Amino acid sequence: MTNPVTAWIKSRMETYEGREAWMTERISENSINSQKFSDERHGPYAVHNVYKCESRCHVNYRPAAANSGYAGKEAGDASSFRALRHYQNGFSERRDEIMTEIAKSG
Repeated sequence: MTNPVTAWIKSRMETYEGREAWMTERISENSINSQKFSDERHGPYAVHNVYKCESRCHVNYRPAAANSGYAGKEAGDASSFRALRHYQNGFSERRDEIMTEIAKSG
């Protein structure tokens, strides 16, 4: 006589073939989605008058206001490539400092 709990667990367990099939499906789905993302990013697929859409109607509308301390500087342009470049340059400088500290101590 078998334990009903053990029998239930064994009946609910996935097989090796099932896991492999799921992983194959997942990989093919991700490759299709990544190609869709690439096509949407590099193709002329924006709808007509896309620049006239009202952002406040969207669910995740978060207007970005520049910090007054950064006004007139690169970091003051909120959500811009100039601000991104400013912060990336700061991060790379900090990374270089950490690398030199590691090289000196190691």
